[in-house]
Amino acid sequence: MAKLLLDRRRLIALTTGIAASGLLAPAALATGDTGQAPADAPVPPESARTARLIWTRLVGDLSGRPIYFYTHGNVWGFKPQSDDLSIADFARRLYGYSGIAARRMERTADGGVMIHQKYWAFYRHPETDAITDAIPNPYTGRTDIAAPMSGPVKAMPLDMGPGADGAMPYAMRIRRLGRTATIETSAFHRFKTPDISWHKLEGNLEDYICAVADLDNPQATHIPCHYMQNLVAEWQTWTGMHGTPGHILFKGNGAPLIDLAQVPADQIAAIERFFPGSLAELRDW
Repeated sequence: MAKLLLDRRRLIALTTGIAASGLLAPAALATGDTGQAPADAPVPPESARTARLIWTRLVGDLSGRPIYFYTHGNVWGFKPQSDDLSIADFARRLYGYSGIAARRMERTADGGVMIHQKYWAFYRHPETDAITDAIPNPYTGRTDIAAPMSGPVKAMPLDMGPGADGAMPYAMRIRRLGRTATIETSAFHRFKTPDISWHKLEGNLEDYICAVADLDNPQATHIPCHYMQNLVAEWQTWTGMHGTPGHILFKGNGAPLIDLAQVPADQIAAIERFFPGSLAELRDW
């Protein structure tokens, strides 16, 4: 048992160090005392520019074709361990969520990329999975109002030229195993929104699963993938649980879609219900 605990502590220290080391940090996994990395050890991209190019092709298409990145998942609440805490209180599913990030990319004359992006995000009822703005809270007994989110189309320049340096806003590592590759990313944020008086902390861990052949093909303007997300955060502001011990965990999946017709019908209906007319600009893409 002591050896097991020691190994777990070493693993936690190792993975935490990798996540905090940044985009260009060297891979730190090793096997035993041999000093040799295992065949499937994750490695960072060769440069920040390479990482940017990989991310761009995963979430969009450099040919200019629109990509509709659909995600869905569940949010769990966790309370810290104590002697009188029951299993039922330790972890509870709070609600579901789903969303679309629509992206259209344009290459620029200086070798960069301009990303045009719009998003919609919705909460789902924990029992029926229906999109709703009224969420029952199993911890407080209240029904909370969880407003859906969206925003205007925004254009973001992403430098892809030969001189591109610096780091992405998250660390990236690539793990190859046979014909499959996993692009692991991690980001940690401290922020404050206008409606609160305190700062929040979030840890966002995202993986993209794709074919090695697509990843290594320089002619591929888009890399088909499956997306997985784990995001650790404090209680949502609208739950009124700020200061309550514990945290929440977003556990989600998703994939890039190449046509609005592939987006689930209830998602399209929710966009038209809560944000009428906002799909018109995307249909012009």
